[in-house]
Order: sequence, then C-alpha cells, then structure tokens
Amino acid sequence: MPKKRLLFSMLLLLLTSVLFVRPNFAQDTTQWHLPESASTRLGRGTPVDVQFSPDGTQIAVAGTIGIWLYDAQTYQAIDLLTDHTRSILSCAYSPDGTILAGGGADGSLLLWDTTTQQLRATRKQHKREIVTLAFSPDGSMLATGADYENIVQLWDVADAQYRMTFTGHTEGVRAVAFSQDGNTLASGSRDGSVRLWDISTGEHRVLLTTASVNALAFSPDGSTLAIGSQTNAVQLWDLRTNQRRDNFTGHTSTISAVAFSTEGTRLASGSTDGTIRLWHTGTGQPQAIIAAHTFYVRSVAFSTDGRTLASIGDDNTTRLWDTDLLLMPSTVDIQPKITLHPHASSIFAVAFSTDGKALVSGDGDGVLRLWRTEAVQEQETLFTEHSSWIRAAAFLQDGIIFISKSNNDTVHFWRSTGETQTLFTSQDPFSTTIMFSPDGKTLAHTDSNDAILLWDLTTGQHLTTLEGHIHWIFELVFSPDGKTLASGGGDSAVLLWDVHTGQHRATLGKQESARGRRDDVYALAFSPDSRTLASSGVYGPIQLWDTDTAQRLSTLRGHTGEVDALAFSPDGETFASGGADGTILLWDATAFRTNNVQPSPIGTLKGHTMDVTKLAFSPNSEMLASGSRDGTILFWEFTSPLAQIPWDINEDGLVNILDLTLVASRFGQKTPDLNGDGIVNILDLTLVAQHIGE
Repeated sequence: MPKKRLLFSMLLLLLTSVLFVRPNFAQDTTQWHLPESASTRLGRGTPVDVQFSPDGTQIAVAGTIGIWLYDAQTYQAIDLLTDHTRSILSCAYSPDGTILAGGGADGSLLLWDTTTQQLRATRKQHKREIVTLAFSPDGSMLATGADYENIVQLWDVADAQYRMTFTGHTEGVRAVAFSQDGNTLASGSRDGSVRLWDISTGEHRVLLTTASVNALAFSPDGSTLAIGSQTNAVQLWDLRTNQRRDNFTGHTSTISAVAFSTEGTRLASGSTDGTIRLWHTGTGQPQAIIAAHTFYVRSVAFSTDGRTLASIGDDNTTRLWDTDLLLMPSTVDIQPKITLHPHASSIFAVAFSTDGKALVSGDGDGVLRLWRTEAVQEQETLFTEHSSWIRAAAFLQDGIIFISKSNNDTVHFWRSTGETQTLFTSQDPFSTTIMFSPDGKTLAHTDSNDAILLWDLTTGQHLTTLEGHIHWIFELVFSPDGKTLASGGGDSAVLLWDVHTGQHRATLGKQESARGRRDDVYALAFSPDSRTLASSGVYGPIQLWDTDTAQRLSTLRGHTGEVDALAFSPDGETFASGGADGTILLWDATAFRTNNVQPSPIGTLKGHTMDVTKLAFSPNSEMLASGSRDGTILFWEFTSPLAQIPWDINEDGLVNILDLTLVASRFGQKTPDLNGDGIVNILDLTLVAQHIGE
C-alpha cells in the first residue's frame, strides 16, 4: 500500500509540473516536439514569414519545420507548432489573437489554438504551396493564396470550412489582404494584376496591371493600398478615388514585402536588394534605410506599439530592429537589437568524429558548425562565409577539412587549436560534385566537361583526370579502404575507378546517351568492407552492386520518389536511405549478399519536412544523423529497430521516471499513443507506470 501511495504521489507531482509549467522551462529546444523515434533536433529550420501577435506578447516565425513562437519581451523561444510533415510558408494571427494560421508547402491550411498551442484543424483545397494568408478584420473569414495557382480561396474560421473560390488571375497568387471594413479582399498575382473582390458577391475589378506583384498591405484606415512588385517602387493607391496616390522610389530591385505601422504613419518595404526602407506615408519621404540582410527580404512586420520592426531575409535570419533608432540620422549601418536563433538553410555536409563525440555540419549559408553529441548542443561556429555554402566536410586526426563555394571553390582546414588554413583555391570553380578520400589526403571533383579530377591536398598537385561519363556527374564516393572511387550521374550508370592508377575498373549498369527519361544517379554508398555499393536516383529504386564482379545483387523498393542520401552503418548491419519526401528507410544490410530476394525495410523514420540530403552513422553504429533541406539535423538512436520496449519511450534501455516525464509532456499529441486510442493521455501514463523497472 505505501508503494502504491508513493507511485500515485509521484504521478500527481509529475502531472502538476508538466501541465502547469511552460514548455521552455529548460530552454532545451533540441527536445521540443520531436518526431517519433528521434532523440534530438539540431537547428530550427529556415525562416520564411514573421508576424507579431495582436497583443504584442509573441512573435511567430514560420519556416521549414513549423512555426516557432517567441516571447516578444525576452526574445526566448516558448514553443514550436509543428506536425512534422510539412513546411509552413506563411502565417497570420486572428484579430483577437486566439488562432494562428499557417500555410503549408503542400497546399494545406493549418489552424492552431494559441492558448493551448494545439493544432485545431488541417484543411486542404489548394494544390500548391500557400504563400499568403489574411484574416478578415472581424476574424470570421480567412483568405489564402497559393503560388503557381491562379485562385484565391475563402474560409469560414469558426468551423474551419472552405467557403468559396475567387477566379480571375491567370498566374499564381502571391499576396492577399482585407480592407479595414472587411468588405473587400485585395489579391496580387504573378500575372501583374491587383484585383479587388467584393466578399458578399464574389465580383471583382482590376485595380491595375503592373509587373509581378509580391506584396500588399492596407493602411489601418482602409483608404490606401500599398503594392510591392517588380517595378522596384512601392505604389500607393487611394481606394476612394481609384488613383495612384504616390510612388516610393529608392530600392534598386524588386519589392518583396510591405507593412504599415499600427498608426499608419509609416510604411516598411523590403526588397531583393537586401535593404529595408521606412517611409513617411504622409509626405512620401524616406525616413530610414537599413542594410538589413545579405540577400532579399522575405517578410517585414511591425509590433503593435510600432517600436519594433521584424524582418526575415534570404540569408535565413530573423532580425528585430528598434524603430526609434531607425528614425535617427545616419541609420544605414544600424545593427538589429537582436537576431533570433541562428537559422540554417539546407544541410549539405554531416560527419561524425572518429570517437563519435562530435558532429560537424555545413549548410547553404556558408556556416560550418561543430556540435557535441553527448551534450547535444552547438560547441562553436568554426567558419562563416555568407556568400558561399559548405559543400563537404570530414574529420581528420588533428582537425576538420571542408570546402566552401563562393566565386571560387576553396579547401579549408580547421585545426583543433582554432586556426583555419586555406589549403587550396581553384580559379576554375568545381562543379557541385565533390568528395574527400577517407584519409583526407585526396580530393575528387568534377568539371564542366563531365570529367573527374583528383588532387593531392598535401602538395596541392593535380594527380589525374578520369574520363568516361557522357552526362553530368552528380555523385562521387570513395570506398572505405580508399582504393576505389565510384561516380554516378546523368547517364544512369555508375563507374568504378582505381584511385592509385586512375584506371576505369568497371561500369555498373548501362550508360544512357539519349535524352529524355533516365534514372540519373543521385546517391552512392559503399559497405564498410568496400565489397557492396548502393546507388539510387531520380526514380527511387536502390540498386545493390557487387564491386568485385560488377553484378547487380538486388533492388530495394520502398521510397515513393527520388532518393538523395544513402549510408551503411560501420558495423555493416544496417543500411539507411533518405528520400525527397523526408522519409528515411532502414534496411537489414546483412541480407544484401545472402540472397537475391528483395528485402523489405525493417524500419521507417519520419520527421523531416523536406528532402533528406545527408545521412551519417556514428562510429559505434548506434546513432544516425540525418541532414535535410529543411535546415535541421535529426539524431536517431537505436541498437535494433525491432528491439525497442514499447514502454521505454526514450529508448535508454529502462522504463523509469524519464519515460513518465516524456509521456506527460506530450499530453494531447498523437505520439507516443501506447494504448491506441489516438491521443496521449493519462491512460498512456498509467501504462508506463505499470512497467517501471523493466
């Protein structure tokens, strides 16, 4: 009896702490709302859109893995709204702040309850990505527009039901906005037109025809519509007279974002020239010019009190600006008051250290980062070159070797002492295909003539040129023993080369010279013993080859489309493949050479919202790191996908208080639903409690 009372008390205390403490109590965002089976998330994805809540207490940043919520006073992350299946390309708060809408990359509309942070509804009418959202002033309706889709859709918010479709545009809709009285909806399209729709009748009139329209904003009093397009000027239209009121000129490139301040006296415009300009709406005079982002500005938004301006740029940063400082003279070089978390773009390089205690990653922002896998946190940023991207990285005995691409391709070496040395710079930039040998002494890359060049990185000397492909080469990989180089590309075949002699050893498959449908090779991976090679391409099936006999061993089918990443575990027991749909399949690699029967996957890992670009196993084969175009790296820990105890939620080998905590923290979600009733609740917690100690 005392033991039962103690267990009940523990459960009560645990429930109280989980249900009434904010999810940022430890600020360990690497553990927030992880997909099932993932142990850690590195990075927060790529930001696309930013909005302030109506009461000014929160900032919503929509991006490739969901919507991050930030406290507008402390700037700390407080939650992540995600369903692990889609990127969110636009977001909008309802006027009363109770609902946050997100536009999905797959055409889905998602509605979250801002009080509970629970997903309230998911609806899909669009076939393409929803890039613009707008609530009516009374919050009863929601308008959505999808890029590359020439319609505007209207939704009833109360029951989250589709209401009607407005047709008239001839190309994709890039912007929608409601008038202050809610009677008119404005839409802007790639077709260059701005159309004004009567909500009650569905009829519309064309306000103007101009270059492709990217952004719209009504003034708070509803009298003026600001239009951002490829004309490089912000156009202001007086809706009472249907006449152009003003042109704000100064940007040197396309206007990509516009926003009025709450009181309507200021307008912010963002451009593909990387700058933000503040304008006085009465006089049309520029008040500030901000060199805000390295690349184009995706989104701008004013806080409710008008004292903060938020912006997102194509350099994948979210920045907050003090508007009081912006109104002071000489504001061109002003710095943001804060940059919300360091976002990352597509992950192109992932590698474990030989002891498995560190991971290096490189992304499309030209940032090389070192992560401690034991503490699961970023240790330091090793290299930053914002005009480039990291194409390859590998650990050596005394540092990390990596390649950055800008105008020229440069091979760098980061020593453990913190020094970065340039080893080699090419005046004739490499193609996108490049690879280091296992010992880091040889570099293989392709050129524009479909040839492969080998370089000695110790001396910087060109070793040899390998010729044999008849179309672009998309992938290179060295065998673990360093003796063989495999190459694959647009001619559907894989070629094997002797690294020492430069001789062509074998051709796997048939080279296709004709244009048209070909199974281009996008990914390659050798088994640890170098005897088996896996290849995959644009149409999905994975081919297994015997590198000694050049014969096909088997074909793996399971992905529904393109497969871009392959990896064998160092112990040779597991093989992983990553697809363009964000799914990772696990295969029993011990069966690859024992029979000619197509094996089935032994496990499926879902959590990325975009293409899986890189896969890497830890040296002990117990962890898999996956990098994605969604800008995150996920860690998946396992010994065997079939060996997990159902009640051991965190997979540490024992059912204990940590599993109880994890279940309780996911109340109301779909996983881990242990009793199969469709939702995580007290019943699942009770099941885990019954197995404590197993």
